[in-house]
Amino acid sequence: MNRAIVLLSGGIDSAVALAWARRRWKVTALAFDVAGRPKREIRACAALAKWAGVELLRVPAPFLRPRPSGYVPARNLVMHAVALSIAEDRGAKAVVAGHNRSDAGFFEDARPSFFRRLERLNGGARILLPFARLTDAQVISRGAALGVPLEKTWTCYRDGARPCRRCSACRGRIESFRQAGIEEPT
Repeated sequence: MNRAIVLLSGGIDSAVALAWARRRWKVTALAFDVAGRPKREIRACAALAKWAGVELLRVPAPFLRPRPSGYVPARNLVMHAVALSIAEDRGAKAVVAGHNRSDAGFFEDARPSFFRRLERLNGGARILLPFARLTDAQVISRGAALGVPLEKTWTCYRDGARPCRRCSACRGRIESFRQAGIEEPT
């Protein structure tokens, strides 16, 4: 069976990408422990990998530090380069990520053209972005159709027993669920 590496953040997009990929390949989930990462997000990665029945590799990356806006300089370059290296080492044919159209509108390093350039530099595994043309709401709908336990995902920039529902990530999540016509599960 072919193998794939799936970048797993603990959020909705990566959870849906994990569900999409495990229907096609033997999957290893790859999570990065960046500076200041909420513990709930780390637990979400573990819960999602367990749900999917896949191995979870955690990579310490304390040098990746989020800015107050949530942006992490060169994050996608670093994470995808590491994922491509692990893919080559394990004989995986693909690196799968949940980047979607909404991401590409905000971050240049989340656009399909960025990943095509990186893929050409590597010359090994393909970088697959199955949701590159979908909005956040469309990814949520796809996740619901695939049976993804969306209640296990974590989007909030803050740590706590429950999401703050005030940060930009929480507000975006609430709005995307509303647009999808699905009750936000947290």
